[in-house]
Amino acid sequence: MAELRTEEEQVEAIKNWWKENGRSTVIGVAVAVIAVFGWRGWQDHQRQTAENASVLYQSMVEKALVQPGQTLSEEDRKSAEYMANQLKSDYQSTGYAQYAALWLAKLQADQGKLDAAKAELKWLVEQKPEAPIAQVAKLRMSQLLLAEGDAQAALTQLGSAPEKGFEAAYFELKGDLLNALGRAAEARQAYQSAQAADSSNARPLIAMKSGDLAGAGE
Repeated sequence: MAELRTEEEQVEAIKNWWKENGRSTVIGVAVAVIAVFGWRGWQDHQRQTAENASVLYQSMVEKALVQPGQTLSEEDRKSAEYMANQLKSDYQSTGYAQYAALWLAKLQADQGKLDAAKAELKWLVEQKPEAPIAQVAKLRMSQLLLAEGDAQAALTQLGSAPEKGFEAAYFELKGDLLNALGRAAEARQAYQSAQAADSSNARPLIAMKSGDLAGAGE
C-alpha cells in the first residue's frame, strides 16, 4: 500500500482486495462467531445436563437408601430402579450413570438376582470408568462370584493389586476368597495386610477373621 501514489489508487486497491477477499472474510468472521456461540451453547448444554443428572441421582439415592434395621419397600425399590435406568439411558455421558449402575447392581443383588447384578457391573466396566469406580466394580463382581460359590473365579476377577485407597477392602476380600479355597495360611496373610491398611479400624471384623486362622501355616 505504501507504494501507491494517490488516494484514488489506494481506494481502488481496497475495492479490488475486498472484491477478491471480502466474501471469504465475511464467511470467516461468521464461522468464528458461530464457533464461539456454539461452544458457549455446548458448555451451557453440558452444564444443564450435569445439573439434571445430579438432581435425578439425588432423588434415586433418597429412594434407595434405608435406615439401619429397616427394609426397602417395593415401591421405593421400583422407583429407584426406574431412575437409575433413566440415568443410564439419558445421561450415559455423565459419571452419575456409572454410580447408578452400582446402585442397580446392589438392588439386584439384594433381591438375589445375581446374574442381573453382574450384568450391571459388566455394563459399568464397559464404560471405561475412572480407576476408583472400576475398582469398586471389580470388588463387587468378586463378591457376587463368591456368593455363587465360585471362589476361584472371584479371586481371578479380583486381580493382583488394589487401587490406592482400597487396600483394606481388597485384602479383606482376598482373605475371604483364599479361606473359601482352603488356603488358610495365605488367607491369614491377606487379613494381616488388610489390618495394616485399615488405619482407622473401620473394618473390625478383619481382626476376628485373622484370629480365627491363628496358627495356620505354622
